[in-house]
Amino acid sequence: MRKVFSALSAAAIVAGALVASTAAEAKMKVAMITSESGLGDKSFNDMMNEGMKKAQADLGIEFNVIQPRSISEFQSTLARAAGQGFDFIVGSSFDMIKPMQAVAKAFPNQKFGLVDVGPDPIAPNVVSSVTKDWEGSFLVGAIAAKTTKTGTIGFVGGKDIPIIHRFYIGYYYGAKMADPKVNVLESYSGTFTDPAAGKEYTLGLINQKSDINFAVAGATSAGVIDAAKSTKTFAIGVDSDQNYLAPGFVLTSMMKRVDTQAYDMIKSVSDGSFKGGTVLYYGLKEGGVAAAMDEYNKGLISDAVLKQVDELKAKVISGEIVVPNYFDLAPGQKEMGTPPMATPPSVADKK
Repeated sequence: MRKVFSALSAAAIVAGALVASTAAEAKMKVAMITSESGLGDKSFNDMMNEGMKKAQADLGIEFNVIQPRSISEFQSTLARAAGQGFDFIVGSSFDMIKPMQAVAKAFPNQKFGLVDVGPDPIAPNVVSSVTKDWEGSFLVGAIAAKTTKTGTIGFVGGKDIPIIHRFYIGYYYGAKMADPKVNVLESYSGTFTDPAAGKEYTLGLINQKSDINFAVAGATSAGVIDAAKSTKTFAIGVDSDQNYLAPGFVLTSMMKRVDTQAYDMIKSVSDGSFKGGTVLYYGLKEGGVAAAMDEYNKGLISDAVLKQVDELKAKVISGEIVVPNYFDLAPGQKEMGTPPMATPPSVADKK
């Protein structure tokens, strides 16, 4: 009997070890492919990485962050990741659409995700998302227009491309709704990776009397914030809560909850609800965007302005206000949004 018991105990130990081993081997593996600005941008990529960490803590996944050095490396990076046995590969750049389409076609059984791109489905095995950043930009535009002392506010984009125009349109619409007389300047640094350029272009706007400048430029945004600090004006951060980067000089930050989007995509793979070829939307109603308020910008925005912004937010959620989306504008369109407002000439020309 002792021999039988010993044999059974040994078998149980072996079986337990096999179960533990199988469970370890079954751990979901995820690859995050950053945009060219990479981790440390204190913006989009860092925010998305927080979603990966949450998925690791909540869902027990393993994840690797892969950082291409340039847009030209996106397709080869995605292809290499697809050949390495990841359960899910998620990207974080509008410039990754075509590279991901090509790789998704070559690896039809691989599940992919692409965070914060456009409304068109990417591929049958790719889930993508749209952040209604135009709604968040609307809120910070209203805050800027109600807070400026000079009557002039600015916008510093990374590149002069449609996805950045989407921010500008929302910012402009919010500012003009809050104060039709406010002057809204726009500028584009041409890069998402150069803080020095961000500072240079921001100083140019400050020289034109702009005392609040909205940075939508990835890692370049750090230069916009630095310019605000050195001139004692205000910057508005983007993507993540950047108020802490220069307390007292970052009026607020337009947060895009790409961490939530990445997490939701990973969870869908984990629980079996993944649906390729679909587009997920995250706006004010879904908690996908917000104007960051914390100890670092406490007191910079008056209670009266905050109350007005809450009222505007409620109207957007109810549908009374429809903030225009750049991608929905037709070429030469003269008016935009509900209630209607004149489309800025610079935007109409780009369309």
